[in-house]
Amino acid sequence: FFSDHMAKLAGANDLEKLHSLCAKTYKEQAVWFLNSFWEEFAQKEAETIWNYVGTNAELDLENHADGCGLDEMKAHVFLEKFDETLTVREMRAKLRSTGAIGEAERPKTVPLTHFLLYKYAVDWHTLTDETLQGDNKEEMAKAEKMLEEVAAAVKQSESKAATARKALAEAQSAENAAKERESEAVASENDAVQRENE
Repeated sequence: FFSDHMAKLAGANDLEKLHSLCAKTYKEQAVWFLNSFWEEFAQKEAETIWNYVGTNAELDLENHADGCGLDEMKAHVFLEKFDETLTVREMRAKLRSTGAIGEAERPKTVPLTHFLLYKYAVDWHTLTDETLQGDNKEEMAKAEKMLEEVAAAVKQSESKAATARKALAEAQSAENAAKERESEAVASENDAVQRENE
């Protein structure tokens, strides 16, 4: 499951390593985060975190699962999907509260890692500690399976939603056609009554 490039982060210091982590895919960011905090709490949060991965991939219309961060607008949609709606200022304040971004920074994208840092109130220096990328392959394989199931469920729900939208459009079209025919029939009947009265 683990590949060699996941065991190390590029960078000479923690901040550079954090930037390196934030450039990884949503899935890779989640795996790193889960590994870093598995014993503390992440084992209980694995399914939720995989849902975050799936939702990020779904909202990232350009890069999908290969993406690493959502633009601010999509980040707000992401938060809304998990009932964590924030204003732009509130979101930036939360991101800054972790210390992972500076007061003057205005990130163009919000990596999954930044959301996880403030969501779980963890230290980003701890997150960049490569020694925490232990050998919990079995648990991670289970989490990977959950991710695949979530992705399949998202795909299935998107398909059902598309089918429902199509059925709704067809029903509305049929209803409009029926109303038009009814209107024509009423007009025709009124014409006939008028001719009869002449």
